[in-house]
Amino acid sequence: MPYVAPGEALDLPFVDLEAVARDLGPPPARACLVGTPRLRVVLLRWPPGFVSRPHRHPWAEEIFIVLDGRAVFEIGDEPAREVGPGELVLALRDVRHAIRVPAGEPATILAAVAPNEDRPDETVESDR
Repeated sequence: MPYVAPGEALDLPFVDLEAVARDLGPPPARACLVGTPRLRVVLLRWPPGFVSRPHRHPWAEEIFIVLDGRAVFEIGDEPAREVGPGELVLALRDVRHAIRVPAGEPATILAAVAPNEDRPDETVESDR
């Protein structure tokens, strides 16, 4: 998940995630919620069949919380796992991860990366 620059995020003390999700429009869509030096948080809305490129964050850790729909996560050497609303997924620093939205419904995912540094923080893998 790319760096969130100052002024790009809402950076509010309270955010109605359902309202932000409604305003996103059709997937794929992204809303920057928090963009501080130590943390970035985005709301992602991805269509069925969406597949992220496998990547890792050499200096950061990332968590994902599925809010709506389903998503299949590949994290390091773990077997791929489909998760749904209310489940949290952790990708530790420098651990390869990828996400796929299965057929059916779009997925809404809250993703957070720490720290939020203005340097290349993703290494994208070309193979699955």
